[in-house]
Amino acid sequence: MKVAFPFILYFLCWLIVLTFALGALGMLLPQVFSMLVLLPYMISFYLMTRHYLKKKHAVPDMALRWHLSIGCATAFWLYSIVAGLIGIFLLQGSVDLAPLWHALNSFAFVLIFASIFLMVNAFLVLLGFWFLGKPAQMMLKKI
Repeated sequence: MKVAFPFILYFLCWLIVLTFALGALGMLLPQVFSMLVLLPYMISFYLMTRHYLKKKHAVPDMALRWHLSIGCATAFWLYSIVAGLIGIFLLQGSVDLAPLWHALNSFAFVLIFASIFLMVNAFLVLLGFWFLGKPAQMMLKKI
C-alpha cells in the first residue's frame, strides 16, 4: 500500500483542482455539466495513471491495480463528503441533523441509499481496475 499512497494523493490533488474548474464551468452551463458529475474523477484517474506510468515505466501488477482503484474511489468519496459538508456550512452556517437522523431511521431509505452507494462505488473501482490494465498498457507504449 506504500507504493499506491503517493499516487492516490496525486489523484486527490487533481480531483480537487478539476472539481473547482469544472464546477465553475458547470455554473455557466448547468444543463450540460450536470450530467458529467464523474468527469473530474475520470480525468484525475487518467492523469494519475499517466503519472504512474511515466514514473515507474511499467503497468501496475494485479494487487497494485486493486489498491489504486479502491484507494482512488475511497479518496473520491471522502473528498465528496468533506466538500459537501463544507458547502453546507458555507451556505447555511450550520447543519440541522434532525432531518438526516429521521431519514436514517427509515429502513427503506437506508437500504436504497446503501444500494446506490455500493453500485456506484463498485462501478468506480471496476472502471479504475480495468483502466489500469489494457488501456494502461497502450498508454505505456505511447509514453
